[in-house]
Amino acid sequence: MTSQPRPALSGIIGHNLPRWLVLTLVTLALLLLVAHPLGWILWNSFHDDSTKELTLGNYQRMFTRPSLWIPIVNSLLLAFSVALFSTLIGVPLAWLVARTDMPGRGFIRAMTMTAFVTPSFIGALGWILLAAPRAGWLNVGWRNLTGAEGQLLDIYTMTGTIFVCAIYTVPYTFALVASAFDEMAVELEDAATTLGAGKWRTMLSITVPLASPAFLVGFILSFIQGMTLFGVPAFLLTPSGTRVVTTQLAEFYQLFPPEIFLAAAYCMPLLIVTAGLFWIRRRILGRRQFTTIGGKTRRTRRIALGARARWLGFAFAMIVPVTAVILPFAALLLVSLSKAWGMGPVSGNFTLDWYRWALLENGETQRAIVNSLLYAGIAASVCMLLGVVVAYISERRLFSGAAILGALATTPIIIPGIVLSVGFFSAYTRPPFGFYGSAVLVIAAFVATFLPIAYSQGTTTIKGISPDLERAARSVGAGEIRTFLSITAPLMRTGLVSGWLLVFIPIMRELSVAIFLVSPKTNVMTTLIYNYKDGGNYEAVAATSVVLLAGTLVIVLLARLLVGQGSRRTRKTPTTDSAA
Repeated sequence: MTSQPRPALSGIIGHNLPRWLVLTLVTLALLLLVAHPLGWILWNSFHDDSTKELTLGNYQRMFTRPSLWIPIVNSLLLAFSVALFSTLIGVPLAWLVARTDMPGRGFIRAMTMTAFVTPSFIGALGWILLAAPRAGWLNVGWRNLTGAEGQLLDIYTMTGTIFVCAIYTVPYTFALVASAFDEMAVELEDAATTLGAGKWRTMLSITVPLASPAFLVGFILSFIQGMTLFGVPAFLLTPSGTRVVTTQLAEFYQLFPPEIFLAAAYCMPLLIVTAGLFWIRRRILGRRQFTTIGGKTRRTRRIALGARARWLGFAFAMIVPVTAVILPFAALLLVSLSKAWGMGPVSGNFTLDWYRWALLENGETQRAIVNSLLYAGIAASVCMLLGVVVAYISERRLFSGAAILGALATTPIIIPGIVLSVGFFSAYTRPPFGFYGSAVLVIAAFVATFLPIAYSQGTTTIKGISPDLERAARSVGAGEIRTFLSITAPLMRTGLVSGWLLVFIPIMRELSVAIFLVSPKTNVMTTLIYNYKDGGNYEAVAATSVVLLAGTLVIVLLARLLVGQGSRRTRKTPTTDSAA
């Protein structure tokens, strides 16, 4: 009789062992990817770079030295201005595309999304070629036309930086607000019209309040984007000596010896601001949530603008396509085909040599292309695997602390990329890891940065799958892992492909996360372009940028073909977490 409990106990252990093994591995991965780097940032911030002793001196220096607090003020000014202009442009643009009969709506939407997938620092390169004070083509053309000695535009200013950041941040607000307008039921608008309200009064009293949470979230996300961008300020403000928090962090690492501990303390304003704004965003969404219930499936009613207003609206809507896509893309393409860009697009100045150099002759570019595709592919795969497993554990509540794993998986959403890069540098470049400059370090940082997207996509997909099929499989003896692999995962196929692409594409254009972690052998396309720009060879920079842009756009087009009707059938209003 004493031997009977043993088989039962061993059976219980054998049945639960796969579950606890998976939970252990997932928890360890989240701790290493999220908690460990953040812990090192906090720990290092209280140490002195010279003596290595515990101190509050880094924080004292940060708020008492003008050279350290002025960049913080500049970052706040940049972020607020970017958020303001992005909202003032993005909200009317979304309304024109989603709710009016303005011509060219499909074209405007496609071009705005093209601006979204364009790395903003490459857009900044395009505007350097157009509006650099001396050699920019717009300024050269202005001087030739008017005979003026000065320049028409100077992109190397805070105003120029706000302009470039804003036009590449508008798509965030546009996507959120347009989605809110697209998914909005029209029953309340019908009721207002029936009671005698005109179309403009209906819009102001019904449509705008229903979409107002999207306006506020778009402003907050644009503020965070402006606060945490690195590439655009590095290209446009560094020549004039104006610094923001992100470029100041880069300077700490360029010193010899680098001031790593001061850099850790300097990350805290970024971390506090982004975390605070995400908290405010959640409060806004919690207090101002609108739900419309209707039993009819109807297309969104479009407002007739009138002949003149339709074309005025189209002219306004072309601001982003012209400034974020057409002009900078054209400048980059023409310069990449020029022997010397200062001569302008004139006869005898065209050549394909820079593309031959970039694709066939230059080993650095070839290696960077391979690294970008390889790292993005591996990181996106690992990210989706981890994100979906955590989402499954959290949604199905496989154990009492599942919500903690979900919270850890979403934590990187409040961590700016450059801050996470500092954390990974501090945590994994020293013994016992010693991963500095390795592919493992770069891939791990990409995984951590974009884990919230994978988790959010996994959560959305799993919520659409009834657990009844899983219960049926377990009732006939299938374990949890087998049930997940044979039942749940196949049903998630479309969502998994969409999520993988949502992670892969931003990794391909990410700069700030990789900037402190790569070595010459592990350079990716974005860091290579950043290094080439410092060398001043704009023809080579333009050719390499065009290769990256072309590759990114091809991947986006393939993504649309792969996902196709499946993604449109399962599309829902984007959650704020996934949009962030």
